[in-house]
Amino acid sequence: MIKAMVMLLALAVLTNGCSSANLLSQLTGNEWNVTSLLGKTLNPSDGLKGLPTINFTEDGKLFGSTGCNNFVGSFKLEGSSLSLDPGAITKMFCPDSPEQDFLTAVKQVTNFKMDGTALNLLNGSNPVISLLPKSK
Repeated sequence: MIKAMVMLLALAVLTNGCSSANLLSQLTGNEWNVTSLLGKTLNPSDGLKGLPTINFTEDGKLFGSTGCNNFVGSFKLEGSSLSLDPGAITKMFCPDSPEQDFLTAVKQVTNFKMDGTALNLLNGSNPVISLLPKSK
């Protein structure tokens, strides 16, 4: 009986580790272009310097652009929970940039969901940032 329980526990740990690795692989390997922030659609032709971007690395680093400034930070993925920390940010002044909405949204992320090729960063079930992979 104890052997069976130990085997089940080991299987649960291995399965959880594999699913976390699978979740991580969904985030990494792409530069993600932000298409909406806090329910507002971003249009690249609106005269912005650029759309915000996010890149996730396999070692928990996060980098990209706020739509004005560059950032280098980190993320933490535990099961399906996700938290983002933009870390260090350059300090250029860019009026009409989505930067403040981006930084507000990043702090609200608690999990994510893939929808086809789209990545949705969520706060519970509420979308806060929607992204598409950058065209190659």
